[in-house]
Amino acid sequence: MGSRASPVTAALTLSLTGSYERQGTDAAEGVRLWAADAGVRLVLVDDRSSKAAAVEAYAEWVGDDGMDVLLGPYSSGLVRAVAPLVCQTGHLLWNHGGSADDLARPRVVSLLAPASSYFEGIVDEAVARDLARLVVVQGAGPFARAVAGGAAARASNYGLEVRVIAAAGLDTEDIDGTAVLVAGQFEDDLAFVRRLHDRGHSPQLLAAVAAGISAFGRELGELAEGVLGPVQWWPSEDTPEVGPSGAEFAARFQQRTGREPSYPAAQAAAAGYLALAAHCRGMTADEMSRWRTSTLLGQFALDATWRQVGHRVATICWEGCRMVPIGLQQRGTAG
Repeated sequence: MGSRASPVTAALTLSLTGSYERQGTDAAEGVRLWAADAGVRLVLVDDRSSKAAAVEAYAEWVGDDGMDVLLGPYSSGLVRAVAPLVCQTGHLLWNHGGSADDLARPRVVSLLAPASSYFEGIVDEAVARDLARLVVVQGAGPFARAVAGGAAARASNYGLEVRVIAAAGLDTEDIDGTAVLVAGQFEDDLAFVRRLHDRGHSPQLLAAVAAGISAFGRELGELAEGVLGPVQWWPSEDTPEVGPSGAEFAARFQQRTGREPSYPAAQAAAAGYLALAAHCRGMTADEMSRWRTSTLLGQFALDATWRQVGHRVATICWEGCRMVPIGLQQRGTAG
């Protein structure tokens, strides 16, 4: 009898501790579910939300011929740190955790809609509510800059008055009756929402990048009510070309963990299914850049710069202690 083929080996770091622990832990559950479902040998290392720790792990893996698939870490900053190392050695980096616009480069296979598109649906909602003024609170770093810039550009195209401010500018800015969009790190967004409440400010529409994470509602409680946010995924019954449907994944995730999956979990699992399909087909980088397909996350298509152009974000609103999708059908997002 012939020997049984060795299983595919996939490796990645995720932030099981540190500043990205919430999202990293969710992503870990999603990628573990994929690996168990696909029979993949998974090597998962806690990068502790540290660029140095992530780079150290990937530096070891790029020299290991036994690593068939390299999935990326969570957060644009960590992806930005490891991408040059992985790509210059000829490997593909399957990016499920970083959406900053500047991450697009050959051999970084990004499944996520770019950060500059995060607030598109929320700006549309502001227009639908007949709001004439929009204030974007921009945090530090390229990710926040891309989110804020994309929102400001879309609002300007609608003819809205737009102001981009730092969080410290809250004290001098008149935001009552306006649309306020907050783009920062998770803890910063939570702190800003609390400050608004404590100081009695009443924007007509309030949105935050962090609102798309389930921990936002758990940690803010009733302060989360009515806040809008972007999500990269909402479960759909549609059957994709690669892997299970979003609804199937959500059911399996809940059976495995006892809770509903967040979009970081779905992103990580979708990257796994897509990476495995490409590996099993022996796809080259050139073929990869022209691939048009779909996963539980939604449509997948890269442009000439390897920027994701097939997938779009959805918009949710916190109602009754849970996230409720809005505007999915109008914007053509799976859900």
